[in-house]
Amino acid sequence: MESFRLKNIIILILALMNLCLLGLLGVRLTTGYSAQAEARQQMVQLFAAEGVSLDDGIIPGATPPAGLTLSRDPDEDEKLAGFLLGDELVMSDGGGGVTTYQSENGSAVFRSDGTFDVVIEQSGETADALCRAFCRAFHYEALAFSLDGEDGSASAVQTYDGAPVVNCTVSFSISGGRVASVSGTHLPQAGQTANGNGALSALDALNAFLGTVQSGAVVTAVTDLYLCYELQSTTATPMALVPAWCVSTDTADYYVNCYTGAVSSG
Repeated sequence: MESFRLKNIIILILALMNLCLLGLLGVRLTTGYSAQAEARQQMVQLFAAEGVSLDDGIIPGATPPAGLTLSRDPDEDEKLAGFLLGDELVMSDGGGGVTTYQSENGSAVFRSDGTFDVVIEQSGETADALCRAFCRAFHYEALAFSLDGEDGSASAVQTYDGAPVVNCTVSFSISGGRVASVSGTHLPQAGQTANGNGALSALDALNAFLGTVQSGAVVTAVTDLYLCYELQSTTATPMALVPAWCVSTDTADYYVNCYTGAVSSG
């Protein structure tokens, strides 16, 4: 009987300890949330002092992704060329990282930095259908058309792992309701992590952007804030993705590098 009572007492003590630990955790979480909410409100006030409206509800708590180094994927190049020109392709290596594909339907040139140009001499699909199918197949979003009758152009933005790569786009030249040429940059959808430490939070990015406002940028409202990538190319690293915060305003979009805090406009 004594053993049974002792066991119950121990169980009760352990249960009380768990409740205490949960309570402490709850207090810490509440304190953390309160501190974040206060920091967001302070940022709203700082922008208001500069005559810029900012809703604290658009400030996310997301953690920026790691930077990435990408390597050109010849199979992906061939897949893209085949999508636009058909399967009967003849490949030739032009040297210097340049590869050419040709078929009876046209030709495609790919370069080591991810840029490409395709000339389509004949196509059985309408421009609308081909552009939309291409974007679905190769991870482009925000497709927009600019047409005068059956002539004009279209453009879209590349995404990587669901995030837009703001300076990586594709353009379609449209003539007679058909796509005549395609050019832009295409990224492989696999890469090696390059850097993932010390990335700026959303609040850090807003603070960096505030300096741009104070330096004379004409802005009256911040309308959105989200994570994206910027494509950087050097001789040593032709394709590198650097995470950035996009600060959308009523006048322009600004990009804050998550590692350096440098602000650029697009």
